[in-house]
Amino acid sequence: LGESVEMLGFLFVDDASFVRAPADVEKLLNEDGRSVVKAAHDALGALSTWGTASIEEALRRALVEELGLKPRNAFGPVRVAVTGRTVGLPLFESLPVLGKERTLARVDAALTRLGTAGS
Repeated sequence: LGESVEMLGFLFVDDASFVRAPADVEKLLNEDGRSVVKAAHDALGALSTWGTASIEEALRRALVEELGLKPRNAFGPVRVAVTGRTVGLPLFESLPVLGKERTLARVDAALTRLGTAGS
């Protein structure tokens, strides 16, 4: 329970106050990470159904199958862009709770901040 506030905080903070851990940004949102996040944005933005199964399927297809990444390398940059941390709740289950609009806004903000247009 001691870690619950830290683990769940990304769900409750408004986007204007949302902060990513600087060390995690430096580690995972480099040039390679930005290309992963951009591909994730495109895959997630195209979804008509926003649920755990559809999100997982879209991200696995776009990042693992199409980009040929190992899951750890595929989902880490997305997790940092959306949750602000490398460690947290399961990614596929977290995004439906956060919502499509907020998820895509955070991905856009990560890409814009890092110099890559999100849309």
